[in-house]
Amino acid sequence: MTTPPQLNASCRVALAAYLHDLGKFAERARIEAPSEILAAHKTQYCPWRTDDSGKNGYHSHLHAAYTALAFDCIEQHVPRLIEGDMAPFVNRAQLQASAGAGSLGTDADSLLNAAAAHHRPETFLQWIIATADRVASGLEREEFDTYNAAKDENTDTPTGRNHYQARMLSLLEQIAGASAGHSPQTLQWRYPLQPLSAESIFPKKREACEPSQDAPAQKEYAALWQKFRQALEDIPASHRSNWPLWLDHLDTAWLSFTHAIPSATAFGAKPEVSLYDHSKTTAALAVALWCWHEANGQTDAHAVKCLKEHADWDEHKFLLIQGDFFGIQDFIFADGSQTRKDAARLLRGRSFQVSLFTELAALKVLDALELPPTSQITNAAGKFLIVAPNTTDTKARLDSVRAELNQWFLLHSFGLAGLGLAGKSASCNDFLDKAPTHRFKALMNGLFADLEKAKLHRFDLTAAAPTVFAVDYPHGVCMYNNRLPADRDEGSNKASSALSRDQIAIGKGLSRQDRLLVLRQADDLTSGSNVQPLEVPIFGYTIAFTSDQDSSGKFGKLAQSGALARCWDFSLAKDLNDTLWHGYARRYINAYVPHFSEEDIQTQAKYKGQEEDIRPEDVQFGAGKTLNHIACEDRQPKTADTSNAANWQGQVALMTLKGDVDNLGDIFRQGLQAPTFAKMAALSRQMNAFFAVYLPALCAAEFPNTYTVFAGGDDFFLIGPWLGTQKLAARMAEEFKTYVAHNPGITFSAGMCMTKPGLPMHTLVAQAEDALEAAKASNHPDQKQRKNAVVLFDERVRWPEWHKLESMQQQLDELCAAYQLSTGYVYGLLHLIDLATDKQNPEHAMWRSRFAYRTRRYVVDKLKDKAPQHRAQVQTRLAEVLGKQGINPEHGLGTYFRIPLFNYFYRQR
Repeated sequence: MTTPPQLNASCRVALAAYLHDLGKFAERARIEAPSEILAAHKTQYCPWRTDDSGKNGYHSHLHAAYTALAFDCIEQHVPRLIEGDMAPFVNRAQLQASAGAGSLGTDADSLLNAAAAHHRPETFLQWIIATADRVASGLEREEFDTYNAAKDENTDTPTGRNHYQARMLSLLEQIAGASAGHSPQTLQWRYPLQPLSAESIFPKKREACEPSQDAPAQKEYAALWQKFRQALEDIPASHRSNWPLWLDHLDTAWLSFTHAIPSATAFGAKPEVSLYDHSKTTAALAVALWCWHEANGQTDAHAVKCLKEHADWDEHKFLLIQGDFFGIQDFIFADGSQTRKDAARLLRGRSFQVSLFTELAALKVLDALELPPTSQITNAAGKFLIVAPNTTDTKARLDSVRAELNQWFLLHSFGLAGLGLAGKSASCNDFLDKAPTHRFKALMNGLFADLEKAKLHRFDLTAAAPTVFAVDYPHGVCMYNNRLPADRDEGSNKASSALSRDQIAIGKGLSRQDRLLVLRQADDLTSGSNVQPLEVPIFGYTIAFTSDQDSSGKFGKLAQSGALARCWDFSLAKDLNDTLWHGYARRYINAYVPHFSEEDIQTQAKYKGQEEDIRPEDVQFGAGKTLNHIACEDRQPKTADTSNAANWQGQVALMTLKGDVDNLGDIFRQGLQAPTFAKMAALSRQMNAFFAVYLPALCAAEFPNTYTVFAGGDDFFLIGPWLGTQKLAARMAEEFKTYVAHNPGITFSAGMCMTKPGLPMHTLVAQAEDALEAAKASNHPDQKQRKNAVVLFDERVRWPEWHKLESMQQQLDELCAAYQLSTGYVYGLLHLIDLATDKQNPEHAMWRSRFAYRTRRYVVDKLKDKAPQHRAQVQTRLAEVLGKQGINPEHGLGTYFRIPLFNYFYRQR
């Protein structure tokens, strides 16, 4: 099996467009270049300008010359560009051999020329990339002509820094009207110029990461450039002959080292879009443009003229394809007779499968349309967006893929889950957002509407889809999913389906594997101890898990034959500063899962005698914890003796945490003052990164007993120990505030439910969803009080108030320890809260006198051997903290006080 020539050609167009601004990175890193070569590249690729006098000339947009120089630096680590088939370009050898002879015609181009000439485009391929560059930036012709005619690259940006010093602004600081009235210079947050990690995706205050001098600024770029060059070397050399496979690896490497590099830093542009997001959207648009022109036979001088003059910018050349996985919760939380026993593995396996289905559905579309991986702009939370050419052939192939996906889901899930596909055509002008038409906003709104419509057309039920399935149950129902027929009976009522067995295998293997192979032909894979294939092919692909490359090999033969469609790294970060690049394309489809540590082995008495499903043989170093184990993790020893099970106290319980970002759809559709395609892609990527990149690393570092069911896009579903999960939720809310640059318009709400282990998963889901809905309080009469809140123990607390509960919890613990407050006294506070907050009760006002009486009686009886002055001080302290700050509904916590009280009681059990 070899890669189709059209796909190879599309990948080459993608690479030229993807790295058209490689020179911005290289020039800011001050790479060394012989002066005569640099001068030649300036002459060939940079516009020539004169000053106001018309006498002194110079070249502008010098990064274009550095793009050509930088290609020379990386050429040995990319697919061969010098010789062999380079369609639609000519290879370097051909171009050099024909120099002066004119044998290739005036329109012949090398890939390097097409990439570097985007500010001086002449040929058709150069204009394809130049047009995509402008459309991705949302630039009209007049705007680009002004930008292209600007005099000097060494001027300051609107933020007051030059192109070396300027660090990327946060779009999240500016969205939802938060930056109204602010100039670029007054925006406070920037991204540090560091490789991608869970820590580096957070913005920092300007003074902490933006140099004011060129030397340190250039030094940061130089260090990053060297790491990027090393990253290219890390990609297996055997993968270079497989263009789409290698390009997928490059996409992750480029993201890892350019996610915080501002793309535009000159000629008055705000440095607010990363070089990665601009490169990715430019590549996707360029490939779609080239494919459309090729399909319509419009590649001549007239086509060039139309592109140059924007004469055809209203032609619908693009097809924006959206995919959306539906039925996620029904799929993940399906029940069976053995669901409870293997709950943790099933949850993890099914959650991973959902992410995998979405990635593979996107790959199926890309393969069917012969598009490169860079044509996929977004993929998060079960949704993806692909840019394709708007041709009859594209639509026919998309219909075929839709039918194949529908058939697969009907066969394997009986329609409980599926994936909808919607396509919307667009023109170049549709990506511009100028008043009064605001066509780009209209395009985005249309995309959202089309996706909602596609959800209502599931499986084409009014046409060919079956209404009744002819299915036999020779072995009964699957013990993990009682809606699926079992295809294997292992005795003792252990019948299962292949899909469920794959879920269990994934749940077991994720902790031991960190790489995934996607193969177009199963015959080419030899399974073994280091390669574990799944039973069920997914959309025609064979999926196999493998460990690190040292033990599994780099699968060079599979790559060279074209059988290896993708090789994805899904390993988790070792810590918050771990660079997320390991030589392969990365997919953020894995999440943190708790495992037994050495400390857990030493303190395993906390698990004993609590649940019948907890077995001593399960507690092994590195093994995954069950939900029953997790429920015990907030127990504490009464004394230093941790080996005695009777010495451990605290409630055995789980906390389910479900949440999502408030009003995200409205924020994306209406939030930016000057939206562009690249900004839209950046916002989607950045929002997903908090939950898919940062949250797993945070759990691994500080909340190791948290089970991530799913986290990505704008939502999350976590299960953990009852008290630790509260702390995690509060930490997430605080960190999210920093992540969005303290923008008050971007918040998230969450619902928490405490339960005993062993409840059916669908019960946990229903309770958490009800709590989340209550937290949103969408019908609250005061709009300012809606959302940005959490519900716990049926109390709705807005996140800005949460710190008061944390302070009260600490004070309550201190008072109970210092004055040995009895359980009866503390429990009585709950009744006083009910009385104080029930204004319909005629005895409502008596809470103060009853509290004062109970407190005085307790102090007198408990501290009768203390001096009167000491007793008075204690009574005053209790009245201040528990009465005024706690029970009092006007000036204290009121009903919120129940949360620290409940937490106190549960820790004593």
